[in-house]
Amino acid sequence: MIRGTTGKGAGTPSKSAAKRRWLMARGESFCFGEKPTMLNGAKPHPFKEMEDALMYLPRKGVTDYRKGQLIFDEHQPSRGLHLVVQGRVKVTIPLDDGSQTVVDIFTTDDFFGESSLLGSSQYSERAVALDNVTLMSWTNAEIEEQVERQPRLGVALLQMLVKRGLDYQERLQSFALDKTPERVVRSLLRFADRLGARTEDGSIKIPPLTHQVISEYVGTSREIVTFQMNHLRQKGFLRYSRKGIQVYAEALKEHLQTETGQNIPWPGNDERSLSAGERRA
Repeated sequence: MIRGTTGKGAGTPSKSAAKRRWLMARGESFCFGEKPTMLNGAKPHPFKEMEDALMYLPRKGVTDYRKGQLIFDEHQPSRGLHLVVQGRVKVTIPLDDGSQTVVDIFTTDDFFGESSLLGSSQYSERAVALDNVTLMSWTNAEIEEQVERQPRLGVALLQMLVKRGLDYQERLQSFALDKTPERVVRSLLRFADRLGARTEDGSIKIPPLTHQVISEYVGTSREIVTFQMNHLRQKGFLRYSRKGIQVYAEALKEHLQTETGQNIPWPGNDERSLSAGERRA
């Protein structure tokens, strides 16, 4: 189903999305101001403000997907870049044994499907709607043409991909150095930072995620994730139900520091960090 971006049913926009549209209408730019922090506490230097790719892309109609609906896979690959207007999207890579690894979970204002820009089918990804999702998409040809018209779009996409690569580097470091319980905790902290909304008691509520999805992200079995989640709940670090996961992030961060002996930064290094105060439950 295709509809215009102002059609009914588009949902209530986030404050960041509303601000972006307001700035676009005024012809102003909007840059994120969060300084990225590496897993070991080191900060890249010098810091440069992030360009916002959406400022240089033409507006398009949007497409709706139902919860659980396939967006693209290795048989019907992505033909361009996608922006999440509303909802959450899970992107995975299928493995030879039939299982899958979660690359990431993307939410409002996130781009995904960038591997299609390589113009090769050898990078098989699968994207599925975790909620009812609204997307805006641009084909590879449209991206290339727009980069020629607006060179800053190329800079914005490059910054996004480098930032994403640094995030994946942190995950690889965690895979190499952390035991499974620490990887589960790190994943919960990252989901809280990227997907969560702060509540009145100071905890952060993450929209519902199954233990299967978390296990595919962490790289372990669902049973082990369930055991670790129960352990963390008994310790008072989180609560969870079918309605979502409520994380006491500061306490969980201190627990992780005790277990690893590392200084764990919080909020996280994502440009959409909760430190901006934009998301409230």
